[in-house]
Amino acid sequence: MSSVNALKKQTQGYRGVDITNLTSSWRNGLALCALIHRQRPELIDYESLNEEDVAGNNQLAFDVAEREFSIQPVTTGKEMAAEAEPDKLLMVLYLSKFYEAFRNSPVNNGRCPSCFCRYLLQLISHIEYIKY
Repeated sequence: MSSVNALKKQTQGYRGVDITNLTSSWRNGLALCALIHRQRPELIDYESLNEEDVAGNNQLAFDVAEREFSIQPVTTGKEMAAEAEPDKLLMVLYLSKFYEAFRNSPVNNGRCPSCFCRYLLQLISHIEYIKY
């Protein structure tokens, strides 16, 4: 399973989210919010999000991820809104932090789900590919 497919599975069923890559699929912030909401639905009121509020959605996800999971943001919501698509390496590095944060989540029954393990391995391979 590719990292894109694993992320697609984690965000399946969320309005406005269609993961097809590691760049433009994440630009509007809904996919990041969905990733958080799937694990901790009480942290984000997903139904209240506006697909057009790219800066707000991303900033919300960055703020919640930093506050609740100690995942440092790699950019700002305004910067995400200003770019045509996010930098692939930055997104791979940022998304890999979610694996670490969620691998022992109660949603996953305290175990690292196999799709998330494969997801991390795929993200690492993307980093290696991009570096060289």
